[in-house]
Amino acid sequence: MDRKERQADQISNYSTKEETKIETLDCENGHESRSISALESQESEKPVLKRSLKARHLAMISLGGVIGQGLFLSAGGNLHRAGPAGALIAYAIIGFIVYWVTFSLGEMATYIPVSGSFTVFCRRFVDTSFGTTIGYNYWACWTIIVAAELVALPLVMSFWTDKVPDWAWSGIFLVVIYILNMFGARSYGEAEYWFSVIKIIAVLIFIIIGCVTSGGLIGNTDPHEVYGFKYWSNPGAFSNGALGVVNAFVLASFSMQGTEIVGITAGECENPLKQVPRAIRNVFWRIIIFYLGSVFVMGMVIPWDDPRNLNAGSGVTVSPFTIVFEKAGLSSVAHIMNAVILITVLSCANSGMYVSSRMLCALSKEGLAHRKFGYINKRGVPVYSLTLTAIVGLITFATSFIPGKALFVVLTDLSGIAGFVTWGGICLAHYRFRKALKYQGRSVAQLPITTPFHPFGDIFGMIACIVISLMAGYSYFVPADPVGLIGNYGGLIVVGALFLVLKFYTKSKLIPISEIDIDSGRADYDTYKDDHNSDKVIEGPWWKRAWKRIVYIVT
Repeated sequence: MDRKERQADQISNYSTKEETKIETLDCENGHESRSISALESQESEKPVLKRSLKARHLAMISLGGVIGQGLFLSAGGNLHRAGPAGALIAYAIIGFIVYWVTFSLGEMATYIPVSGSFTVFCRRFVDTSFGTTIGYNYWACWTIIVAAELVALPLVMSFWTDKVPDWAWSGIFLVVIYILNMFGARSYGEAEYWFSVIKIIAVLIFIIIGCVTSGGLIGNTDPHEVYGFKYWSNPGAFSNGALGVVNAFVLASFSMQGTEIVGITAGECENPLKQVPRAIRNVFWRIIIFYLGSVFVMGMVIPWDDPRNLNAGSGVTVSPFTIVFEKAGLSSVAHIMNAVILITVLSCANSGMYVSSRMLCALSKEGLAHRKFGYINKRGVPVYSLTLTAIVGLITFATSFIPGKALFVVLTDLSGIAGFVTWGGICLAHYRFRKALKYQGRSVAQLPITTPFHPFGDIFGMIACIVISLMAGYSYFVPADPVGLIGNYGGLIVVGALFLVLKFYTKSKLIPISEIDIDSGRADYDTYKDDHNSDKVIEGPWWKRAWKRIVYIVT
């Protein structure tokens, strides 16, 4: 019997390592088998993460985790950094990376649907120290995002009043999202569903109003001003040439942080084999419509040198969404838009609390964090992980009271760079996953969803993440800017140091392709095929099919 036949025979008789152990012990000693079975029965009675997220929740979470204050507020900063054409290029390149990362993670997460998925994948498919580093990097990334949202909240609330202290607003909203997450994944999913619906409607209205305003059909002047590509000529399409585009990468990546949430939620979906692929198949169109569409409209109606754009030297920060509505002569709508931005900030902080707690819980389950952080209550909530995330987020936010106005930019830069590390790690894990799949004679056709043009996406993603991470802070060297250098390179230094320490302490090595485990925790594909084949085919005239397709993409 040759190697492939032996592997095929092992695969056909293999379900999980634990079951194999029980069968072996059962043959050797019936008492040992019963003892282990009893222990496993007791273990199964312990509360676990509940698969309570429905298809509609996951569809909106895959989008809601992405659209945050990074688009509604920080996009003005990218317009200032790069100009309208430069910002569009930056978002397009980051969107291209996100597209491949989403498909790569989705492919692995549907094959092995576990919570905290990519830290598990990086440990099993690459190296244990590498996976641990990626996990803690991601936990820190989203904890920082929670803090960044708390810093952004007073900026939003100042639109209505400046009489309430900043810390009061942030404290109130931190308590709200903590309580929301304490009710479990279903509560988080339901809240995120409605948050996302509001955000989607707001972005679509913004794009329509922006296009109409740019064409001169409405406006706050009489006759209405026609903008078109006016600001692309004066003050210019690029604010700082190619360097401006590079500088815009970090904020653009911060804006798109959250696409990988689909992989985190796979462990709490009712049917991940069906729901996860459905949530990510239309990510391309969502990036085009919601991100590139919004940035394009901003660049037409708002000049990059508008002092209200978020930048280090600006004393005033106004959302580009609000500015566009004001130029459309709809100043009264600014209050509504600001309320939407408030919901957006709350939504992003809510996602941050959820994702961070699940990642820390997954690290604990893998034996990489204190066992207390793996505790899950009857509602399916990792209570201690959630509490620690809230405390660390609060401490990080407290640093905003240190004199200086650049903390918000530093926080977003840190989380943006951490995002590149995570995306690069996902691409590497997926590249080696495919190598192991091929080595063990598995067919790609059996995967619930496959990444197009493999391995181009993984290679491009890894190279792009490394290059952009190293180039992002180039402009801060001359003249030297400590804030910019810390924001862009501080995270990389910490991640590199953690990886080296873990390698030295654990003596871990790169896992050979032949030894990669691609079976433990694998999903039931027979169930998937039945559900997949039961999907209804859209029928009717072309206009009806087109409309249903649009609704499917958006929702």
